[in-house]
Amino acid sequence: MHDNYLFLGNPGTGKSTLINCLVGRQVFDSGLSYGAGLTQFFQKFKCNGKVYMDTPGLADRSIKERAAAAITQALRQSGSYKLFFMVRLENGRVVSDDLATIETVLDSIDMDDIPFSIVVNNMKKRQYAAMMKKGAEFFKVVALINACKYTTPYITFIPTIDCLDESDNEIVKLPQEVETFLHYKAPAIVIPPKQVQEIKLDNFKALVDDLSDELELLRKDNAALKRRVEKLLRKPKFFETLLSAVGTTMSSVLEFSAKNAFNLATGVLTGDLTGVICGVLQLLQQ
Repeated sequence: MHDNYLFLGNPGTGKSTLINCLVGRQVFDSGLSYGAGLTQFFQKFKCNGKVYMDTPGLADRSIKERAAAAITQALRQSGSYKLFFMVRLENGRVVSDDLATIETVLDSIDMDDIPFSIVVNNMKKRQYAAMMKKGAEFFKVVALINACKYTTPYITFIPTIDCLDESDNEIVKLPQEVETFLHYKAPAIVIPPKQVQEIKLDNFKALVDDLSDELELLRKDNAALKRRVEKLLRKPKFFETLLSAVGTTMSSVLEFSAKNAFNLATGVLTGDLTGVICGVLQLLQQ
């Protein structure tokens, strides 16, 4: 059984560029596009026993019905799936269209507890550095990314790579921690084709608006943000998986662990992460 690497996201999220860099050559057109995205149909490319799949974005209004059909087609292939949803941070804010895509696509799969990954691509260097410190900003972004009804601790952050901004169809070597995440840490699942329903777009715009309101609430209401973070961290293995999955340097993990050594040790021994949660919530108050 082969592995399908299915990349889902809206125009401008860098799906095609990321796949080209993973494969090591241009297999899909990528670059700057004004208006409609460059990807118009379901595309796939097989390399080293893996099938890389590129799909158009549901938020691309000019082709949204075609995009929905293309994603449905992609989900009905044989093999196991790694689902990678591309999420943007614009001026530090999560884009609600991207979260609406996650919810709409996963709603079409008639299965429980579908594992999936989130790729936050093209982060400004200062934003990326803040994520790697595992401080308050990191947990805020994790909470915002998980603002829709489906949540995941499998998140990776990719910093802006200058040469990719300068020309179309450019290929670079991805950071090692990103490749490790995509190939080895991201979860996989077998999706029987009969479990995939046609993607419905009737409520997509309303969903985008609702998620935009929820994101705004989390940004402005620190109490609501803390409740969201606590709810996430109380999910089984969420905290441990999150720290393991996120591409990071050993020094930042050691720094976080040193500050929370007692709480971490107690949590590992007892399975009770109350102390860690308290430590994270204290970070959010600073």
